[in-house]
Parts: sequence; C-alpha cells; structure tokens
Amino acid sequence: MNRNLEATPWIRAMKARAVVRIWSQFGEPLWIVVNVGFPIFSSSALALLYESAGLTGYTGFAILGGIMISFWGNVLWSMASQFYWDKQEGLFEIYLTSPCSISAILIGMSVGGIVGTAPSAVMVAIVGWLFFHPVLATSSWLAVVLTFTLTLASLYSLGMLLSSLYLAYGRAAESLNNALQEPVSMLSGVYFPSIGQLSPFPFGLQVAASLIPLTLGMDALRRTLFFSQGLSSVWLELVALAAMAVILLASSSAALRALENKGRRDGTIAVRIR
Repeated sequence: MNRNLEATPWIRAMKARAVVRIWSQFGEPLWIVVNVGFPIFSSSALALLYESAGLTGYTGFAILGGIMISFWGNVLWSMASQFYWDKQEGLFEIYLTSPCSISAILIGMSVGGIVGTAPSAVMVAIVGWLFFHPVLATSSWLAVVLTFTLTLASLYSLGMLLSSLYLAYGRAAESLNNALQEPVSMLSGVYFPSIGQLSPFPFGLQVAASLIPLTLGMDALRRTLFFSQGLSSVWLELVALAAMAVILLASSSAALRALENKGRRDGTIAVRIR
C-alpha cells in the first residue's frame, strides 16, 4: 500500500513534465518546421550523394541517419540544456522545493522528448522511403525494435547526465552543445558506418567512437535493417547499450544530488548564471 501511495506522486510528476515537453514542441509552428525539415534535408542530401556515387543500396543509411539525428538533436538541445534554462527562469527552485522527485522530472523530460520527436522521425522515414525506396533486408523485427529501444534509452540517459552537468556550467552548455553536435554525428556514423569493416576510420578511432551510445545503436540498426542480421549477431552491442543506459542513468542521479548538495552549502542553487 505504501509503495502505491509513494508511486502516485512520482507518476503524476513524470506525466506532468512529459506533457509540458510535448506541448512545448508542438505549440510553436516554427519549431515543428525545424524539427521536421532539418533531418529531411540532411538525409535527402546524403541519399542523393549515395545515388550519384552509384551506391543506391546505401541510401537507407542516410534515411536511418535522418531518423536518429532527430533524437540526438533533441537530447542535446532539449534534454541537456533544460535544467539550465529552468534555473534561469526560476523553475528549478520549484522542482527542488516541491514534494515530487527530481528523477520523475528527468524521466518525464525524456518521455516527452521521445514522444515529441517521434513525429519528425516518422516523417523523415516516410519521405525517405517514398523518394528513395531503400531496400530492407530484415530477418528479425524483434532485433530492430529492441535495438531502437535500447539506443533511445542510452541516449536519453546521456541527456539526463548532461542536464545535470550543464546546470553547473551555465552558458558554457550552449557552446558545448555546438561543439558536440557535428563531431558526434560524424564519429557515431549517423550517415555512414563508423565502426566495423565498412568504416573509413582507423581502429583506435573506432574504439573511441564506440564509447558513444549512438555509435553502437546505429551500427546495430544498420545490421538488423539492411544486412539481415538478428539478435545472435548484435547481442553484444545490445548488452553494451543496456549497460550504458543503466550506468548513465545512475551517474545522472548521482551528479544531480552532488550539485544540489553543493548548491545548498554554497548558497548558489538559486543563482542565475549569465
């Protein structure tokens, strides 16, 4: 009974934060255009490049990249920076003084981000498949769904950790986002294989790139969608993604508690950083 009573405010807080995130993404027409248009143009340009090079079998890589870059952009620009902007607007103090759990707010931000980004990802998939007709060679949709789920779980766990760290660094968070956007897109192989036999990178760089959750997720998705590989072929990457999700989630919770305690001691928890 006590567990049910404790779970109710947690779930309500999570749902409330998720609804706010979804509404904020769909309530502004310009953001809808940007969230849908940017991935479509990027993936279409890369798909045309593959076709012009005679690699029509690889156009699916570009479409898949456009789908996943939508979620990566949401992790960087919505998840990671959110607590910093909430602090600037005076909302973070409300989070801390309210009876709801910070973890519920973080999970709600993630759920709202996934749901809010899903339409743009679906639009990229529809437009890409209608115009370029990439050939799917999937032997196990279970492997595809499990890979996609674990990839999102690890990505948004990373977003939770970054949101805690960005809270401490203020406006430097925006500069860090700009610095991370393109290098991570390249190293993670969003539009081309960055690890494995088809990668143009040396082995050492491939190892470093594998520390990024998106890299493992993209490689496993390509293999399950376009190379007829099932769970037996990508199980190691799935285990790594699950481990990353758990480690990053635990790290984000520990980082947030440490920052909260430090802010209370130093009296800076309500100070807006410009």
